[in-house]
Amino acid sequence: MLRTAGAVTINVTGAGGNLAYGSFYSNLDQSDGVNTPTLMYCENTADASGVVMNTGAAGTKSQMTFTNAGTYNIQFSAQFHNTGGGGAGNTVNIWFRLNGVDIPSSDTKLTVPSNAPYIVAAWNFIQTVTAGQYVEMVFATDNANIIMEAEPAATTPFAHPAIPSIIMTAQQIR
Repeated sequence: MLRTAGAVTINVTGAGGNLAYGSFYSNLDQSDGVNTPTLMYCENTADASGVVMNTGAAGTKSQMTFTNAGTYNIQFSAQFHNTGGGGAGNTVNIWFRLNGVDIPSSDTKLTVPSNAPYIVAAWNFIQTVTAGQYVEMVFATDNANIIMEAEPAATTPFAHPAIPSIIMTAQQIR
């Protein structure tokens, strides 16, 4: 489908007629075992077309696989919780991999101090892929008490839906 915006015509369809997308999440706590690069996983699919979450080498659904070649905007949000109890550090590194290989300059470090126990990491990354390639997200922390924490829906002190430990999404942009 083509749309006209003023004098510019924009192609809003991708391979197969539609732009691919996927939205995935986890309702499970995730931890790394201290300084151990660990794949982030999403066992649930919220909605998807042309992007699927496949089981990776660690036996978890960690491989965001693309049916269509193209350029994708990949986003995530992860709720980190410092559960307390001491520990030597308070940092978490998060980075991206393409087909199991670290993507250069994709790592970011954040601090999860014990006096501010919940920190939400959220950013995006643009990646061009060929059909069948996959992107994974990796994290490592220097403190066993820092986890990605999911919480169930609650009715008190106020009603709210469940909080996933991680949400990963991808939208084809070209």
